[in-house]
Amino acid sequence: MQSASKESFELKTLGGCGIAVVKTCYRCGSLFSASKGRVCSVCRKPRVTGRTSPVSRHLSFREKQIANLVSQAKLNKEIASELHLTEGTIKEYLNRIFRKLEVKNRTQLAIWAVRNLESAALTCTNAF
Repeated sequence: MQSASKESFELKTLGGCGIAVVKTCYRCGSLFSASKGRVCSVCRKPRVTGRTSPVSRHLSFREKQIANLVSQAKLNKEIASELHLTEGTIKEYLNRIFRKLEVKNRTQLAIWAVRNLESAALTCTNAF
């Protein structure tokens, strides 16, 4: 009888109704029964990351610039060109802004920017 490695352990038994397969989880090494997949159901669940401090809702100058350009209905490519950044960097900034403001998409960000950034700009211009 051949010895199987931990990752490839598989036991097939013929039952009255079908085939039962027992495998070793690729991530944690525990045994589980499944017809497909290499990972048990516990390892499939997303890991919960406990943040110690809440995300700051304060946007940096660059994040405010990007939010303002999004409210002007500019594409990532146009924003990147205007700010001399790559599209990937713009996507990273947008994801960070979405998390900070707890918005789900560009439309919600544009609404937030019109409500908050416009009033801040008016306040600054009236102060001079």
